[in-house]
Amino acid sequence: MAKGLDVGTMNIISAQQEGNETVFVQQRNSFVEIEYSDMAEQMLSRSDVLHIRKDDKVYVVGDDALNFANIFNKETRRPMQHGILSSDEKSAIPMMKLIIEQVVGSPDHPNEKIYFSTPADPIDSDLSTLYHQKTIESFLDEMGYDAEPINEGMAVIYSELADNDFTGLGISFGAGMTNVTLAYYAVPVMKFSVARGGDWIDEQAAQATGTPVDKVTSIKEEDFELDFTTDVGGVEGALSIYYENLLDYVIDLIQREVDEEDVEEGLDVPVVVTGGTSTPDGFTKLFERHLEEANIPFSISGVSHVDEPMYSVARGGLVAARSDEEQPAEEEPEQEPEAAED
Repeated sequence: MAKGLDVGTMNIISAQQEGNETVFVQQRNSFVEIEYSDMAEQMLSRSDVLHIRKDDKVYVVGDDALNFANIFNKETRRPMQHGILSSDEKSAIPMMKLIIEQVVGSPDHPNEKIYFSTPADPIDSDLSTLYHQKTIESFLDEMGYDAEPINEGMAVIYSELADNDFTGLGISFGAGMTNVTLAYYAVPVMKFSVARGGDWIDEQAAQATGTPVDKVTSIKEEDFELDFTTDVGGVEGALSIYYENLLDYVIDLIQREVDEEDVEEGLDVPVVVTGGTSTPDGFTKLFERHLEEANIPFSISGVSHVDEPMYSVARGGLVAARSDEEQPAEEEPEQEPEAAED
């Protein structure tokens, strides 16, 4: 067996193969702090709400955190920010450990392969992803896995472009970052991340409209559509404006990086778009329109959006992990026979 793990700012998702099906387990990567009482803890335990008690506080973690935040009129706290562990959140590491343990479970055998997603260093920020990568790797190794990082954009290539010989442009629009990888026969030609994603959209829309960020996130996740028919003065209108701004920003950086990497002009590649931020109806059509207007020096054979964008990165990690496990072990060199003592 093998597993893939998408370590996302908004959600943490695992993937593993069971028979002919790929099974996904998902938890929201957030938590909320509430006052401790014996009754509250008993009710949380009876209801199977994921939580941790620490001193006189209880931390509700994962999918239930947003519900509790809305009920108690509090903001959720996030272990990750901008695609990596948050340096501002003191509880980041214990919360991440709990969520990851819930999502991946125990290994099926010692040193089971697991490939976990990690972003490329962003080209528009001084953020380094190394500490984040090594910390997640340490969590998983302590659990008994043989953990390997996989670039998030490359995971999209593995997941969605097998029929095109793993050649194309994969773009993962996540919550904390947007990851971009151009691959040619599974070899990355260009890979980078952008320190903007769904969280940036939510924060800008919240600031513009005076609405709490968690409320903006809920509106975006429920039934928001990028059709530009909504009132510009409302939250949905603000979301549309900042979605369009994010797409222009990402495409401009793709164009710049392609020029700097001197990518061959004769390439003709498909583009696949995925990630939780890409889920609203109308996203792909808007992205395709903006991409057509850009001056990118290679041909694009088409733009596609995956059916289950939330699961694409975890699935790509699983593909890589299964391929790794199936590799035949290198034969050990024959040992020279020891000379017999006289």
